[in-house]
Amino acid sequence: MILGRYILRQITQGALLTLLILVSISLFFTFIGELSDIGRGYYDMLHVSQYVALRIPGKVIEFMPLAVLIGTILSLGGLASNSEIIAMQAAGVSVVRLLRWVIFSGMWLAFLTFVVADVVVPMTETTARTIRSSAISNTPALIGKKGIWVKDASQVIHIDVLTPGGRAMGIKIYRLDKSGNLFQTLTAETATQIGNQWRLEVVQSIQFGQDSVQTEEFDELIYAGKISNKLLDALLIEPRQMSSADLYDYKLFLVKNNLDDSVESLTFWQKVFAPLTVIVMGLLAVPFVLGSQREGSAGQRLITGILVGLAYAVVSKLIIQFGVQINLLPVLNAIAPNILFFTLAIYLLYRKQSYRKKIA
Repeated sequence: MILGRYILRQITQGALLTLLILVSISLFFTFIGELSDIGRGYYDMLHVSQYVALRIPGKVIEFMPLAVLIGTILSLGGLASNSEIIAMQAAGVSVVRLLRWVIFSGMWLAFLTFVVADVVVPMTETTARTIRSSAISNTPALIGKKGIWVKDASQVIHIDVLTPGGRAMGIKIYRLDKSGNLFQTLTAETATQIGNQWRLEVVQSIQFGQDSVQTEEFDELIYAGKISNKLLDALLIEPRQMSSADLYDYKLFLVKNNLDDSVESLTFWQKVFAPLTVIVMGLLAVPFVLGSQREGSAGQRLITGILVGLAYAVVSKLIIQFGVQINLLPVLNAIAPNILFFTLAIYLLYRKQSYRKKIA
């Protein structure tokens, strides 16, 4: 339907324009904050530019729900101010049909959010932190498709997986002489960070001589390198930045090893329900638009959207924290804020419709 495409285009344009403004403001302050670190190590303006550019996808995901809320309020509010919504209703467009168009608009924006969060953000966020920390600490590091490479003095280290809690799996250490020739490799199944050192577990050492190769095995060895803890923190892929599949696999790994997976489970379900938040924010905007019609300026609607967005951010954090305290199931804890604000949107719509019927 032509009206449906028109509403979809208006909401999409409003949401994306709002998103552009919010992301730009946030990146500006990020850029200003990074300028004070220029000159540390070999951190320069090029690294700052790369760091800020790589933060864009993460900022997009962070501000998308608020952008959809404000963009929908401003877009539909503009239509209401121009009496276009009244004309639509006079032509037989019901509130239910309007809600359907809003939901459809939110669905494609939610799909975009999920794709960016699951495919792009895990790599860009970690790469951004790696560029920053490796430059500041003057320690070259590279994140590849299959693990992490770190240069530590005359040693090159490859780590398959670096997990929260200072634990790594699949470690290979290549030791080079002054001429850059390989003379020893250390392979460990796991490693645990202890201060500035690493305790390698189940280790195999292969030492290359001129005419021989010597192999030894150890239950554990201490690796006393000079890798910066800040660099390792940067290389660490946090649960909220993992893809859904990787986070689910990591959660299973914790369960298999009898480790606490409560944080990872909550983060996993929050990622699953993140697209639903975008749709709920779109629905939540409709009652404020229908209630205003010709009343209120664009500035008032903007303030309304910001206040509702802040309320959602605060209330959702309080709900999740309360759910953690009472040991609520992660899936219920993650979806609770969406259920609450969806119910609020339906209630406000019902009140607006009841009020309009009484006036009529």
